[in-house]
Amino acid sequence: MYNLTNSQKILLTKLIQLVREGQLLEEFLISWTLGGYSISGYSGLRENIPEITKGTLDAFVANNLLLCDISYNDSRFGGQYEKSRCCTLTGKAYEAVDTNFSAPDISFVKHIAPLADITNLDEQLKQRCLPILGAGSADPKLWDSAVRTAGVILEERLKDVGGISDSNRVGRVLVNDVFGQNGTLASKFTIPSERDGYRELYAGIVGTFRNPYAHRLLDPNPEDGGAFIVFVNLLLKMLEDLRSVVSKESGE
Repeated sequence: MYNLTNSQKILLTKLIQLVREGQLLEEFLISWTLGGYSISGYSGLRENIPEITKGTLDAFVANNLLLCDISYNDSRFGGQYEKSRCCTLTGKAYEAVDTNFSAPDISFVKHIAPLADITNLDEQLKQRCLPILGAGSADPKLWDSAVRTAGVILEERLKDVGGISDSNRVGRVLVNDVFGQNGTLASKFTIPSERDGYRELYAGIVGTFRNPYAHRLLDPNPEDGGAFIVFVNLLLKMLEDLRSVVSKESGE
């Protein structure tokens, strides 16, 4: 990924074009003068090159697009000032121009780190978990509270979608009430093994995460806490998909 402004990209593109046209050497010398600068190794018209600044050259160097050997002169007022730069275009400069400065496609990051984009996060998670983390997203104690809340949201959604009104039905018992062989949603699965899969999945989450966080202070790190909330988001979506199936059948 190139950290360049649009005008810097235009300048580099022009320099590469001039080299390919034979008007500029790959290694050229820029000398700073009172009137601006002069370029040794360039045979074209000065007005055909966009303005070159020291900052732009520094940006090229920082992106490994240019090598620079800087010469200094002593100032009569003390110290030194930059006299000239011997510049050499690198192979990466040609590659950058030929690919139109394309960077690797990292759009997948938002899909493997969904908390970076909360647009599609379940509304209950947004309303109840995110405000907790807003007080300090690096604090494990806050993640502990957020994860515990996410577990409660999941359990409440199981009751809601599964039509379980008894508030005493919790944990694995609740999961069996919903996805067991005689569960409230058992008839929504045409393949028994898929229903078993749902039961094992939700029962596993309850036993592995929901129950421990309900009874102990675990203080997860942000990576683990975030991963759990994202996974709960997926489980909530799966329940909502089942709700849609139930609603359609009820309307028929």
